[in-house]
Amino acid sequence: MSSESLLIFPKCDSKMIYLGIFILCSLFRRLIPTIIEETTSAKLKENKNVKINSYFDLICNFTGDILAGIFVAINSLIKKKGNNKITTHEGELTQKNMRKKFFIYLPLIAFIDIIAQLCFFIQAYLHPEPNQKPPIRPEDLYFVVMIDIFSRYLFSRFILKSYFYKHHILSIILTTIGFIPLTVVNIIHIFDKDNVYPIVTISTYLILYIIMTIIYSLEDVLNKICLNQLLIRPYELMFYKAVFQIIIIVPLTIFMVVSYSDDFASHMSKIDFVGRFLYRFSFIISNCFRTWSLITIIELVNPNHLSVLKSSEFAVLFIFISIYSNINDEEINSDIYILGTFCCLISLIASAIHNEIVIINKCGLLKCTNYYKIEIKSSSNININYEENEEDQINRTQDSLINDSSQED
Repeated sequence: MSSESLLIFPKCDSKMIYLGIFILCSLFRRLIPTIIEETTSAKLKENKNVKINSYFDLICNFTGDILAGIFVAINSLIKKKGNNKITTHEGELTQKNMRKKFFIYLPLIAFIDIIAQLCFFIQAYLHPEPNQKPPIRPEDLYFVVMIDIFSRYLFSRFILKSYFYKHHILSIILTTIGFIPLTVVNIIHIFDKDNVYPIVTISTYLILYIIMTIIYSLEDVLNKICLNQLLIRPYELMFYKAVFQIIIIVPLTIFMVVSYSDDFASHMSKIDFVGRFLYRFSFIISNCFRTWSLITIIELVNPNHLSVLKSSEFAVLFIFISIYSNINDEEINSDIYILGTFCCLISLIASAIHNEIVIINKCGLLKCTNYYKIEIKSSSNININYEENEEDQINRTQDSLINDSSQED
């Protein structure tokens, strides 16, 4: 690397593999069900009870998490065969402490996750009739990605005590610049005079969507704490979270079956069964791997680094939706195309800077990166004049609130 280089591109590590899995699974989660919908006799979009479909979306998310129990069972069998260790008194105290935290963090994460999903489920009740368009079009909610990214920054800062260095601040500024035009256009379209829904319905739908986005951001930060303190794997977190959600899923299922028995019968008709099964099965599998890759990256990095995930996911899905809309002659405003493309580009650049995929070697932006501290400063015998302030010293690790799981309260 030349010291005069304006841009530095550190070597990619294993996290990029999980990034690729996450993006591919996010795409497949949308692409495969869409193809099945268009090519089978199910024709889901022609027989779409929004409430029933929202319920099955929730059940698919739950099923994807509960299927992670297969890996939990396999791991337990492996541990039993190789477990010849004698547990000491100190080890018993550690296990007791971890069990206590387990029954605090996992129910909390399960509750937060189900609340976020219920926000989406409640939105279905704002649709007065089946097959009617939602109060807000999906392309008018792109700006919420910015809220998702900022929520992760803020939760990481105040819960995990993550410190923002110069390149993080630059990333936030670029993200804001990229999303402001799209946000303005989205808001104008949302409250367009041609929208047939009342303002109260539109506003409620929008508020629920924003709350759902913020809650998911909070869940990812809590996932980081749980993974660190309980020393569990991502698939274990998925499974145990789903187990605690059963107390919500069961009464909700009873309510839906009793309230919409005729709709359920229509939904599960023999004519549509194969198409619907393939539709849901493909969603469950792709969503399962998407969640696993997401939590794995949370395990490896700090949650405020997940901005690159959300930005990449937004870019890929935006491209897919644009292509799909063109193929099907669906109308999307040209300003959404233009500003969405601009947003994709800027947010990806901002996230790359934030996550040190690209490092700018100007204005002191290099010296505040982990790359500089680990790869350059630690390997150099030259005394570099770089003094850390008090906050830098406190935040050598970005998880300063996450104690070792072996420590007692």
